[in-house]
Amino acid sequence: MTEQPAGGEVRTIAIRVPPAFKQQLDSVVALTDLTLNDAGIEALHAWIAAKLADPKLREKARADLVKRKEAFEAEAKALEGLIGEGEPAPEKPSTTRSRGKTSGGNAE
Repeated sequence: MTEQPAGGEVRTIAIRVPPAFKQQLDSVVALTDLTLNDAGIEALHAWIAAKLADPKLREKARADLVKRKEAFEAEAKALEGLIGEGEPAPEKPSTTRSRGKTSGGNAE
């Protein structure tokens, strides 16, 4: 039986299959020491391994990783500017003119 991850946290997924395929799955699983869930996990591990062996998919994954890193860096810089760390965000030019008055009515 497949072990649950540390902490026992799992996610449920469901697939829809034709009745004849479900019957075939049940028949094959009954001949093994696996549960249908364990057989599904085993099949998904094999599918992922096969997909990751494809150089085109690996290159796509690398390109996606670069995009995600760039987006993360841009967001991190924006947040650093907001909290005063790193390089400050560029200031927007003022669109109002000061007429020598101070807000709050206290002129020093």
